[in-house]
Amino acid sequence: MIRRRAATAAAALAGLMTLCACRGGTQRLSFPKASVIVISVDTLRADRLPAYGYAKVQTPAIDAFRKDAILFENAYSHVPLTLPSHASLFTGLLPPQNGVRDNLGYKLAEGSETMAAFFGKAGYATGGAISSLVLSGSTGIGRGFSQWEDDVEPTSMNQTLGRVQRDGAITAQRLTEWLKGQPREKPVFAFLHLFEPHSPWDPPEPFRSRYPDHYDGEVARADEIVGGFLATLKERGLYDDAIVVFLSDHGEGLRDHGEEEHGVLLYREAIHVPLIVKLPGARRGGATVSSTAALTDLFPTLARLAGLEPPANLSGRDLAGAIDGRPGEARRIYSETFYPRLHLGWSDLASLVDERWHYIHGPRAELYDVPSDPREKKDLAASLPPAFRGMRAELERMPRPLQPPGQSDPEQVAKLAALGYIGGQAPELDAKDLPNPVDRIDAVDQLKSGFGHLQKKEYQPAAVAFRALLKDNPGMTDVWQLLAQCEIELGDQEAAGKALHEAARLSPGNPQVLLALSEYFIEIGKFKEAREHAELARDGGAANAHLHLARIAVAQGDLATGETEALAALKEYPTRRLPHLILGRIARDRKDYAKALSHLDTARRLGNQAGQPPLYNLNYLRGDVLARLDREVEAEQAFREEIRAF
Repeated sequence: MIRRRAATAAAALAGLMTLCACRGGTQRLSFPKASVIVISVDTLRADRLPAYGYAKVQTPAIDAFRKDAILFENAYSHVPLTLPSHASLFTGLLPPQNGVRDNLGYKLAEGSETMAAFFGKAGYATGGAISSLVLSGSTGIGRGFSQWEDDVEPTSMNQTLGRVQRDGAITAQRLTEWLKGQPREKPVFAFLHLFEPHSPWDPPEPFRSRYPDHYDGEVARADEIVGGFLATLKERGLYDDAIVVFLSDHGEGLRDHGEEEHGVLLYREAIHVPLIVKLPGARRGGATVSSTAALTDLFPTLARLAGLEPPANLSGRDLAGAIDGRPGEARRIYSETFYPRLHLGWSDLASLVDERWHYIHGPRAELYDVPSDPREKKDLAASLPPAFRGMRAELERMPRPLQPPGQSDPEQVAKLAALGYIGGQAPELDAKDLPNPVDRIDAVDQLKSGFGHLQKKEYQPAAVAFRALLKDNPGMTDVWQLLAQCEIELGDQEAAGKALHEAARLSPGNPQVLLALSEYFIEIGKFKEAREHAELARDGGAANAHLHLARIAVAQGDLATGETEALAALKEYPTRRLPHLILGRIARDRKDYAKALSHLDTARRLGNQAGQPPLYNLNYLRGDVLARLDREVEAEQAFREEIRAF
């Protein structure tokens, strides 16, 4: 043991002292075979951390980490959305290059090499764990990881994708378990994703009481989880010798420009992110870099820091010079959001930012002087300064073609066309003269108000709110889908079907809409159509399609296919309850009551272990099976539990 520790220390010292010659006779830091650990805290604004000057929240773990690390003052995300931002992080490519432009309907392009695949080929063990279904492996985002732990279970079939999340402490525990299973002598490339402080902001105690601003409370909770994970790295002997990166994928609006959350606007509160990099031995710990950086820079930078040559033609730049204290080259960082166009029927936005200027390109272009106006309250575009003209010309020259969601596969396109979702009536994704998102941002609050009614099962006022929104904003894909949920609950299936088909027409290939249509066809007994839409959703990257296909088969009485699909879902996500629920129903229908009860009890145990809310129909089915087993007292108890919960 003593010899192994001595060897490890010697290797670490050798790594710390390793320098390689660069062009011009300068030297670069290099730590061959150092482990690389990336921590991504979703939706974390840089300016809401004490490390970046914020005083209203306490983050002792991040503050201590910052003392060991190099802080980048001006790092930027390329998209204020989870999936496309992480796609740029992992590929080192801009969104138009890697093909991921939104959280829904996009998969990572097959030809894009990820950091995980790159480090895997270099002999690293690769493992990641995520806290939101937005980063499901079905999107291709986990490509290259030998372990991609994405078993994040929805609590209902119609739950919106952004709400399917889990406590980051569970995610950190899953990644820790993976790390403990790796040989100590093998370097690791590990990725931890936390969804705190993404909305809904509902921090646990003591953070809820401690912070009246619940966003701050969620930041404090994230810090606690990060601290626990870093402590684990230290216990494992990984921390000192590793390259550890702390970052966020994007920020949060918090009403600075009218937007409460993110995705619609491109101001700095949405794209300015924390980026803190710790080198082995805490080399240059406490240093600060003021030059601009981007999330695409991490791929070439981490590769070279680990003594490897990164792939050619990456969009990101190697930050080694800045890390080593040399001035960075002047550059502009590109960002975009197509969320307003794809979901709301408004114009998309794009931007360029450098050390001084931030130019936002849209129906009404804007320009801000960042050093003197970091909160971007004084638009200088009207005076047409040289920076405005130059940045506008540069951005207009950039190729930014938008691939429609779910339409990367010609076979998928043919199926969508056969169902009538692609054709002469489909909206043009390059349509001009669309509304400026800045001018319509209040409509997002109206949408949230309607959604609040829907969550409270106040279907009539929710439907009224959604209809009013659609009158002025008929391109709101998500609102058509929400209206359909209301119409179903209000008993108007015909209106629900029309609303869902309009959503599919506006966003052909959107897997969430296709799954909603599949659910609708199950409800009205059109199982052929339900299966066609579920299969399209599956091929478009939906994470829950096997469950839909299982339910469809069971509803048709095809228990064998239902079992096959449910087992496929269980293989993909071993700790989920819904596959066991379906398998329990199948066993009951086969009159195998002992097996049915085993599956249903397993689903119940999994839910209790994870602290999840009750699962609809679980206790009803348990009661039914227990009654058939003549266990009447237990059956009555199960029925009463179902009634209490639903």
